Amino acid sequence: MSQYKPTEHKHQVLHEPAATYVPGSYYKLAFSGISKNYLKQVLRFCHLSVSEFIQAIPISLDTYKKNSEFKPHVTEKVLEIEEVYKKGLEAFGENFYPWMETVNPAMGNIKPKELLRNSFGIRILLDEIGRLEHGILA
Repeated sequence: MSQYKPTEHKHQVLHEPAATYVPGSYYKLAFSGISKNYLKQVLRFCHLSVSEFIQAIPISLDTYKKNSEFKPHVTEKVLEIEEVYKKGLEAFGENFYPWMETVNPAMGNIKPKELLRNSFGIRILLDEIGRLEHGILA
C-alpha cells in the first residue's frame, strides 16, 4: 500500500486570466501566485469595487496598494469569486450582475455578493446558481 504524497507545485504567478478552465484547472491554478493585473481584470469582470473585493479576499487595502503580486491563498479566493461570476454569467447573462446586487429573501435578506466573503457563502452561491439554472426556485 503506498502512502499519499502531495504533489509538489512550482511557484508561478498568474498574469492573465485563462480563456477557459477545464475541470481541475482551478485546483492547479490555486497553487500559483497572482499578479495585481490579474486581480484588476477579475475586478472589472465581476463589476466589484476594490473595497468590495478587499472585504472578500484575505488582504488589507494597504497590502493591495503596495504589492504587485500576491500569494496562493489570495489566488484561491480570487479564483473562487471568478468562478461564481463565470457560472452566473453563463447561466443568466448580464442579468446576473443586478441579481448579485439585489437583496434576496431566500438568502437571509442580503445581497448575494455579500456571500463572496467566505467559502461557505461561495458554495451557497454556486448551489443557488445551479438550482436557478435548472428551474428549481425553492
